[in-house]
Amino acid sequence: MKTTRNALFALLLLAAGTVTAAQAQVSIGAGIHIGPSGRAAVDLGFFYDNLAPYGNWIQRPNYGWVWAPTAVSTAWRPYENGHWVWTDQGWTWITDEPYGWATYHYGRWYQDPQIGWAWVPGNDWGPAWVSWQEGANYVGWAPLPPGVDISASYNRGYGGGYGYNGGGYGSYDYGIGPDAYVFVPERNFLSLSIGSYIVPQVQVRGFWGQTHNYTSYRREGDRFFNQGVPVDRIQRVVGRSVPRYQIADLQTTDYRQPRTRIAGNQVQIFRPQVQQTAQVAPPISRPEARRAVVSAEQFQASHPNRATRSQQAYAQQQANRAQRQQQQQQGAQPQVQPQPRTYNQPPPDQYQTRRQRQVNPSPQQDQQQQQQSRRYNDQRRYQQQQEDQSNQQQRPPRAVNPQQDRNQQQPPPPRANRQQQPPPQSQGNHNGENRGPQNDKNKNRGKAHQKQQDRDRNQNQDQDQNRPPGR
Repeated sequence: MKTTRNALFALLLLAAGTVTAAQAQVSIGAGIHIGPSGRAAVDLGFFYDNLAPYGNWIQRPNYGWVWAPTAVSTAWRPYENGHWVWTDQGWTWITDEPYGWATYHYGRWYQDPQIGWAWVPGNDWGPAWVSWQEGANYVGWAPLPPGVDISASYNRGYGGGYGYNGGGYGSYDYGIGPDAYVFVPERNFLSLSIGSYIVPQVQVRGFWGQTHNYTSYRREGDRFFNQGVPVDRIQRVVGRSVPRYQIADLQTTDYRQPRTRIAGNQVQIFRPQVQQTAQVAPPISRPEARRAVVSAEQFQASHPNRATRSQQAYAQQQANRAQRQQQQQQGAQPQVQPQPRTYNQPPPDQYQTRRQRQVNPSPQQDQQQQQQSRRYNDQRRYQQQQEDQSNQQQRPPRAVNPQQDRNQQQPPPPRANRQQQPPPQSQGNHNGENRGPQNDKNKNRGKAHQKQQDRDRNQNQDQDQNRPPGR
């Protein structure tokens, strides 16, 4: 009798638990439920089914089942059609694309060499999963690849403003090249139609070397914060304060068309919690997703231009990776490309020389510039000495007596200067000192003769002064 009562009590408890579980999860559609907290909950199968109308599911060897959009242009890139808003979780991407609620806030994008841009599903929701570049009055962003683990940067940002891998200006952080970035002028960063301000790819490489990475994420519990480019800088550029919004869950039963809504100071986003359930049927085994399953060869045949563009981008990415590895082996850091210089002409002035030295690309070129500057100064000094000697020789005589004028001689330069400078041109001096080296006897005889002439001349002058005036 006691055993029977215990069995009946256990059955009652089991029934009550079943009713409670049924009340806790209320199904509002295929694969989506609302729990007691009011948050929507799904599994990866929900992504498989709801993204099938907008693209194809393709199985790849590195990432398993990936999704690629179909109704996009050849030059299409993720995070291109939409705009940015500043929220309590950082920079948040708002898009009107019907699949953007999933592909821009869950998982990662990468460039597949055969099918182009492809999306890998993920479990964590974020305001945006992008890498940031800023510089030369431009702001750019590109999708983070699947290999980047945001959880490794718990409570701290990547690289302190210079990128996760410690790269400097123009470095390929996270293995992402310039072609993957969407760049716009800083003054148009908050535009609602940001797609109309995208800089063409042919112009990006012109200023890429002047940009550096600003990627910065932090995690607080189950919330991720996307810092990116500092909001204070954007405010200074646009000349006004950036509106701040709060992210809220979008409660909707229309799960097939979940769109982001901005109401007041809130950004209502459909962001269900992804349950990490191991038993999830792949797209090939799901009735709704099976219609969108194709092979890589079939997708490439349907979109040949996208495949060609992807192969070019993949080849460029491999070349960039090889260049980075070579720089790391040589211990060299990426530097700003120096401006071309010309060393066959003298520097125009001191300010120009000092300004050129501020961007010295190497010690060898700096040494060449110093040698050129010394040669130029020596040449200017020699020309100045030649001009001074010429002016001194052409100076008018001071003495009244012509005899003294003929006897004035230019003192010879010091012996040390004779060895460094060429001899001055001969002026036809009557004393013969510029004709070559003479002996000491000739010099003394000339001096004695000159003194005798001076005494005779002075005596004649005294006699003329004592002579009485004529009548």
